[in-house]
Amino acid sequence: MAHLTGVQALKLHVVVDDAIVRALPALSPLRGQRIELIALGEAQPPIRVAPVAGGLLGQINMKDDFDAPLPDDIRRAFEGEEA
Repeated sequence: MAHLTGVQALKLHVVVDDAIVRALPALSPLRGQRIELIALGEAQPPIRVAPVAGGLLGQINMKDDFDAPLPDDIRRAFEGEEA
């Protein structure tokens, strides 16, 4: 993606198929052809979120056995093993 003084540009080479025509019906006459799409938009400044230490203090309760081993059937499912 290129950044040009407050503008973002995205260049794609695609074959116009049904999915593209559904999204951009004006490209219907180009179905089956390989084209270059260029999308331009205004650059957005990055959003900065500062972590808040202790922000969830008192809102999350852990059970005493939260780190106990899982039952065998659930463990096997997570590990992708057959039942």
